[in-house]
Amino acid sequence: MAVFGEEFSTNISFMDNGTKKFIFELNKLSDAMKNGEGRQYVIFALDFLNEYSEKHLISEEKVMIKYRFHDIEGHAVQHDEFRSELIRISDEYAGKGADHAFPLLVQRFMASWLNHHISRSDKVLGDYLHSAAKKARS
Repeated sequence: MAVFGEEFSTNISFMDNGTKKFIFELNKLSDAMKNGEGRQYVIFALDFLNEYSEKHLISEEKVMIKYRFHDIEGHAVQHDEFRSELIRISDEYAGKGADHAFPLLVQRFMASWLNHHISRSDKVLGDYLHSAAKKARS
């Protein structure tokens, strides 16, 4: 079970709220899998991931542009890779449904994003935004 903590916090409200929702949905999928309901629940996880991609990632991209984030290209590439993988996974689901391994595939995708992007790249972005805000107040 994932828990929101310092390793995921950017201290930027909209980013942290998105991460908390992401963790909540990851935990819901994990609980469904433990209860033998992962195949039934996985469609809800995919719906969440599509919404996350359409709303949260776009909000991050707008903020990166607004504040001229130094690594906007690298960060945006990660977002594009997330979207591409989500499309691939969604297409797989549309083509054959959820076999026994499919919920685990989605769970691993989510956990990887949490542990590699949110805990690293988003932290860098959060630090940059704090620095930019401090400079703007000076």
